[in-house]
Amino acid sequence: MGLTGIQPSAPPPIRANFDPQDRTINRIEFDGLRTIDAAGLRDTIGIAPGDAWDRDKVSTACRLLAESQKFEGVPFAEPRTVGNELVLVFIVRERPFIVSIDFIGNEQFDDGDLLKEIPIGVGSSVSEFLIRQSQQILLQKYREGGYGYASVDVDADALENEQRVLFRISEGPRVKVKEIRFEGNREFGDKRLQGLIETQTSAWLFRTGAFDEDTAKRDAAAIKSYYVDRGFLNTQVGYRVDLVEGKQSDLMLVFQIEEGIRHAIKSIGFEGNIAFDSDTLQTMIASQVDTFLDGDVLKSDREKILTEYGRQGYIYATITTTQVFADTPGFVHVTFTVQEDTSYDVGRVVIRGNRKTKDRVIRRELRILPESTYDSEAAKKSEQRLVETQLFNDAKITPSGSEPGVRDALVTVEETDTTRILFGVGVTTNSGIVGTISIENRNFDLFDTPRTAKEFFKGRSFTGAGQTLRLRLEPGTEFTRGRLEFREPYLFDKPLGFGMAIYGFERGRDEYDEQRVGFNVSFDKRFEEGPLEGWAGELALRVENVDIDDTDWFTAQEILDDRGSNLLTTVKGTLVRDKTDSRWLPSTGDRLKVAVEQAGALGGDHEFTRVTGQYDRYWTMKTDGFGRKHIFQVGASAGQIFGDAPVFEKFYAGGIGSIRGFAFRGVSPRAGIRDDRVGGDFMIQTNAQYSFPVAGENIRGITFLDMGTVEQDFGINDWRASIGVGLRIYVKYFGPIPLSFDLALPISSNELDDEQVFSFAFGATF
Repeated sequence: MGLTGIQPSAPPPIRANFDPQDRTINRIEFDGLRTIDAAGLRDTIGIAPGDAWDRDKVSTACRLLAESQKFEGVPFAEPRTVGNELVLVFIVRERPFIVSIDFIGNEQFDDGDLLKEIPIGVGSSVSEFLIRQSQQILLQKYREGGYGYASVDVDADALENEQRVLFRISEGPRVKVKEIRFEGNREFGDKRLQGLIETQTSAWLFRTGAFDEDTAKRDAAAIKSYYVDRGFLNTQVGYRVDLVEGKQSDLMLVFQIEEGIRHAIKSIGFEGNIAFDSDTLQTMIASQVDTFLDGDVLKSDREKILTEYGRQGYIYATITTTQVFADTPGFVHVTFTVQEDTSYDVGRVVIRGNRKTKDRVIRRELRILPESTYDSEAAKKSEQRLVETQLFNDAKITPSGSEPGVRDALVTVEETDTTRILFGVGVTTNSGIVGTISIENRNFDLFDTPRTAKEFFKGRSFTGAGQTLRLRLEPGTEFTRGRLEFREPYLFDKPLGFGMAIYGFERGRDEYDEQRVGFNVSFDKRFEEGPLEGWAGELALRVENVDIDDTDWFTAQEILDDRGSNLLTTVKGTLVRDKTDSRWLPSTGDRLKVAVEQAGALGGDHEFTRVTGQYDRYWTMKTDGFGRKHIFQVGASAGQIFGDAPVFEKFYAGGIGSIRGFAFRGVSPRAGIRDDRVGGDFMIQTNAQYSFPVAGENIRGITFLDMGTVEQDFGINDWRASIGVGLRIYVKYFGPIPLSFDLALPISSNELDDEQVFSFAFGATF
């Protein structure tokens, strides 16, 4: 009995000894049915008595019968004449049906549990593919449960003779990997090799330590690949499994490594290069003669060369590297083979996929223009810029056309949903419980007014210009605020951003209550050329009324001096240079921010100058076999206020984002009978943090050292420091900001500081 599906050598779908062209089908019959109702098949084929004979329709009907999975092979059709009638006969062979599914040898899982896992059931047709799939699913279930030596077989006789699927299961002992060792590794340490493999030791509540032979084979292959990529071209890697002495359920997985010799580069050559001579290409790469062969360096070298070719319009260029053993033992000859094709210019720039977004919003982000060299690197940068607008899920720029020397740039975008209404709740040790109501449109168009009420209610107006309009309300237990803001990223279609917002804020502090109502206006620009290339600048105006109340006779005089209504106007200039590789989880590069804010320039009750600066640097210390990075970061920030600033504008430290181990605003100069926090005119903070993967892609651990102080005047009288550990859990549904949990121990503090060992921040939108 065959258990296959559609056969590649199936007979032709139509057999005819005569031509029934131009005749009407009088009857439809099925030859070979035993259990299947013909009435249901007539609905499947889409042909009925009275239809004219059509060879294409009959062929399609045969295909539809085959796709129903009810028959073996491909059914075929045959026109027959009975008297004066034309009879269309479909000749089929029914697949057998499964009459029962049974399991033998299963003790860990009962029959019901196993039946839920597999894609076949009693009454379904016998399918060799689905039965084999079921066999693999059951085997994987056992291996995930710790039965690494389990086997699952299908009784062929029961299936052939009785249409009964009988799984014979040998569970074997339940085992777990208790220890992983490496033998023969001299060049690379155990910890580095451990980061390459999938198999993990057991850890109560966190990891089962399940052993799987297929995974162990992949692990051995990964270790070998790592060695080969680093010049150990003859490395051999295998593994063995030992029982831990005295425990039949605990395994020791031992990877056996024969490193061999590490090969160095004897010579470097280039072939096929015309646009760049070999000496020029040599200056682009890091690989050098008499250095060890390194696969990662070679890959980087290929990318560097391709980048230069791409900038010159060689958009179809390809580069391969080959290594040939040299006559001198331990050396290889490396050859870069270039297939240049030809250089292309840009013809047209064609945009596709933008149903709502206006073409000009897309074109202003592009760095390739008609009649210019088709710069593939500029195209990649344009793709990145389009995605960073948050208007598109994806953006691709591909060459199109066949005209010699010219290719159109086809820009294909996938628009995202830019209108969101979010309701959420969050809690932090800084601000308590905070609710969130947010209405946002990131593809707003202020001047796209509706022509009819129908256009407005169907969302066909006020959209498509890439502007942002956001209303955010945040009621909370410790503070409440609301904000309405608008931003135009390209004012007058120039690379000049404009933003404005109105807001209100209310917070009860230990020493006083604070209410703010105000608005701000800002202009910003990204510099892409000239002496400020790579920088972004912003000029902002802030106008606020700040009300301080709920004080008493014992409140510090510094706070009482600012009690009541305060009109505050400031002008602030900011410069930012960001060379990190990610906004949310940077792993390389640095970020520098400096700002100067002048209060009282436009009037008001206070006049002072605030200068701040912040610098952060990131390094990737290593990347494990799953692409997860270990990241080291150091940072420093400082600020100085010149003039007489009110207490609500001074510096404070402590809490999340500051010196952990201290409460929010728990580091501050004190005054008054009750040692009220009154803020300082000088602040400096430094930190060092090491971030590493803990489990999967979404859980990371950190260790950190935070230090700093806030002083009444310039200088350092008290120095705070804390060390700690933390956990970051990235939940995709919550967005790029992780759930944060930190334990910090102050190791240097002032007796008046408010300490807080545990701090956390998490929230959800729904």
